[in-house]
Amino acid sequence: MRRRSGETRFGIIWLLGGTLLVLAALLVLARYPGIFRTGIEYRAVFKSVAGLNKGDEVRYGGLPVGTVTRMDIDPADPTRIIVAFRVKHNTPIRADTKASITQVGLLGAPYLHLDPGSRFAAVVPPGSMLPTIDNPSFQDAMRRLAEFFDRTDTLLRGAERFARASPIERIDATLNRMDTLLAIATTGAQTSFSTLDRTFSRVDTASVRLSRLMDRSERLMAALDTATRTAGPQLAATQREAVESLHEIHTLLADFRDALSQEGGVDQMVRNLSAASDNIARLSERIERDPSSLLKQRALPNKPAGPRARE
Repeated sequence: MRRRSGETRFGIIWLLGGTLLVLAALLVLARYPGIFRTGIEYRAVFKSVAGLNKGDEVRYGGLPVGTVTRMDIDPADPTRIIVAFRVKHNTPIRADTKASITQVGLLGAPYLHLDPGSRFAAVVPPGSMLPTIDNPSFQDAMRRLAEFFDRTDTLLRGAERFARASPIERIDATLNRMDTLLAIATTGAQTSFSTLDRTFSRVDTASVRLSRLMDRSERLMAALDTATRTAGPQLAATQREAVESLHEIHTLLADFRDALSQEGGVDQMVRNLSAASDNIARLSERIERDPSSLLKQRALPNKPAGPRARE
């Protein structure tokens, strides 16, 4: 009897110990769900994870490669959700691999889809944050469709109320007013067209007159050009005459200075100066009487050299 009681106590102890071990293992698994899991963990941030749950599949180009491990609110931005997931070690997660939430068909279960990206991109290290694509879910599409139907229903009800409140007579009166307005607009348009025609005819007349004036201006410019070319030699002759007169005056002044220095021949210098003054006076009178006489071809006057030539 004593032996049986000892075996019974031993069995109870083993049973209690095993139960405690199982409970401890369950607690550890609940506290650290990924402690016995294999694979590499990555993260992705979404604005909405509607329909996605912890433990859902992760597919790489449609091939199942892992599961979603946890989903938390981003402490830096409460409008975003951080999704952590594990994939197999041989899954090539690259820098341009993008994550998105999608589903198979309209009523299929949602899953985390990984776009493979380019094979030339670098492989990212474990724990990296992957770029995401926020695809609208089926629930979002249905919600937007329901909102569209609600707005359409509201619009139809408003149109129905307007149709009930507006009898046929008012609609006919409105149409008649529109016809009247169209007739007035047509008359105004015809008047405007006639005014435009008159304006264009006036513009044509002014253009013809302007063309004639331009022709006259061209002829006048040609005449001025011809006169300038013709008067060129005459102006040059007049200029030479003036230069010679200035040289003569300069010579007379030099002779006058010599005469004064020698105290002789003063009378001759005075006579020469008097003759030069008379020539300059005659030239000035001619210019005052007829300024255009400078352009006429004339022989250079003979300058008298002294009192004898003057007499």
